[in-house]
Amino acid sequence: MLFKLIISLIIIGCSWMIGMIYANTYIERSKLLASMLSTMQMLETEIVYSGTPLPELLQKIAKKSRREIAKIFLLTAEILNRKEGYLFNEAWEQAVKTETKNTSFTKEDIDLLISLGKNLGISDSKDQIKHIHLTMEEIKRSYELSIIEQNKNVRLCRNFGFLIGITIVIIFF
Repeated sequence: MLFKLIISLIIIGCSWMIGMIYANTYIERSKLLASMLSTMQMLETEIVYSGTPLPELLQKIAKKSRREIAKIFLLTAEILNRKEGYLFNEAWEQAVKTETKNTSFTKEDIDLLISLGKNLGISDSKDQIKHIHLTMEEIKRSYELSIIEQNKNVRLCRNFGFLIGITIVIIFF
């Protein structure tokens, strides 16, 4: 009897934890988008007020950014510093695709970041600022939607994991 109780608690606990992990992806995406928004603001400020070359600028911004986002900027700077003939948009796209694999960014978020890279480094600072503003507006919309999704789905996932655990225990015991 005690054995069944312990196994039941383990099953319920594990399924609840799986629900928590899944719920955490919604929370993490909101945090990443908020961090990306502040990083875009830093990028805008640096482009407006400094004439720093892009690789140095990216490294400078990476130092002030969240780890997942900093990796994108650092890899882009690294690719550009190798001087292998990559254009900024190619280096940026490669970095975004590589560094967003294990994040909570959605395909739409990744496509938005890639589209930003296509417009940076090929025009004057005024055009770059316009593109950054457009990207920031899209990130804000994505952030607002992610908050709505988070509020709706986090509790659902947590409860669903717990209820699945109870269901498994009822079926097997």
